Amino acid sequence: IAREESEAERAQRAQEQAAVVTSLASALSSLSEGNLQSQISETFPADYEQLRKDFNAAVASLSETLGQVRTGSDAMRTGADEIAHASDDLSRRTEQQAASLEETAAALDEITATVKTTAAGARRASETVALAKSEAVRSGEVVAQAVQAMGDIKTSSQEISQIIGVIDEIAFQTNLLALNAGVEAARAGDAGRGFAVVAQEVRALAQRSAQAAKEIKSLISASSQQVGQGVELVGETGRALDKIVAQVADIDALISEIAASAQEQATGLAEVNTAVNQMDQVVQQNAAMVEQSTAATHALKSETAELNRLISRFRTGAVQGSGRPAPQPATPDATPRPSPARAATRRIAETFGATALKSAEDGWEEF
Repeated sequence: IAREESEAERAQRAQEQAAVVTSLASALSSLSEGNLQSQISETFPADYEQLRKDFNAAVASLSETLGQVRTGSDAMRTGADEIAHASDDLSRRTEQQAASLEETAAALDEITATVKTTAAGARRASETVALAKSEAVRSGEVVAQAVQAMGDIKTSSQEISQIIGVIDEIAFQTNLLALNAGVEAARAGDAGRGFAVVAQEVRALAQRSAQAAKEIKSLISASSQQVGQGVELVGETGRALDKIVAQVADIDALISEIAASAQEQATGLAEVNTAVNQMDQVVQQNAAMVEQSTAATHALKSETAELNRLISRFRTGAVQGSGRPAPQPATPDATPRPSPARAATRRIAETFGATALKSAEDGWEEF
């Protein structure tokens, strides 16, 4: 009886073990297929009930953990997508900004060279005007000397005219004396005939002298009048040269100011050009860093997608999706602001002409 009872108890335990193993095998098979919702609902014998509870607790804990991992993976995937999109956009805009800044730097180089050339030309013009001013001053001095010389000529002509007047009076007196001598010779008869011939010749010579003196006086008078007109013309020329000298002095002052302003503009543009070149280097470095960040972001996105694919093999019963909200469109506060560099470029184009900056202006995009 004891042996039969022992064998019956052993058979019962073997049957209970077979049932427990079958239930565990079925649950483990379902678990191996990724079903984390598998639970052993059948009650095990008292000796194996704790095993069922431990199995169910372990599966529940694993399901909860993987559910949280899935939620985090979805959030990571959404965040990685957003970061990748933002990185791509940032990379594209940074490249465009770098290209635009490079074009702006090139245009500023051209403008700086042009302003330097203008400053050099203004300097040469200032030197030329200063030389013209000195020549005009010297011409004014020459004209003043010419005016003085013409005045001296006019004075000499007046003195010559007075001398010619004296000669004319002498000829007139000689003519009277020759006439008296002829009268006296006629009274003397044959004795005074030779003296009368001499008196006639003297009278003719006096008349010719008087005629020549009259002609010379007329010429001297006309010459004095012409000299007087020449003196007035030379005087007007001198006054005109004085005005020209004053105007040349004003032009010299203006061109000197223009040359100084052009030099200051060249210095300022050189500083701006240096700053823009430094900005260009920094933006190029930023573009390289953004490119590296974009590559790392895409790698993170790929790793996140792979992690999400691996986790998706398990069925936890949780609702799939990210705990983070979807990307929101840009708010009014996030709209692009006007670029200060673009405004500076526009002002430079308005000042020096838009030809040099047209290519840079066409390539700008708000960043």
